[in-house]
Amino acid sequence: MPNEITLESDIYSLCLITAHSYYALLRRRDKLEQEIILASPPPPDGQPSVHGGNNETADKAERLIVRQERLNIKIKAIEQAWNTMPDDTSKEFIRLNMFERIGADYIALPLSRKTMYRRRHKFLTELAKNLYEI
Repeated sequence: MPNEITLESDIYSLCLITAHSYYALLRRRDKLEQEIILASPPPPDGQPSVHGGNNETADKAERLIVRQERLNIKIKAIEQAWNTMPDDTSKEFIRLNMFERIGADYIALPLSRKTMYRRRHKFLTELAKNLYEI
């Protein structure tokens, strides 16, 4: 393929780790949603505060929201790259190989080994584009 993009090793590693972390990212996002919901305890005496001091609860919620946004960016990038696969068999290969971390030699799908590696390369290249690494 004359127009094939070669990923630099650091970008390849970043994309591989990101793809392998897909399920962990989803779990972390769900956990953060619960933390954000629970980050607002009522005032201790039930009365509004008149001093404008330090609002630790708001700061914590803001940090959690920023973390959630970063997770959403990675999750969206993975899902967009996954949706570029040309067929359901290729998507299943990516799911098994990248998200479940099953080696290509142990995946029984009607794809040749060469096609599996082409699909994997295409997925990682699209992920790098979606993460603005290339």
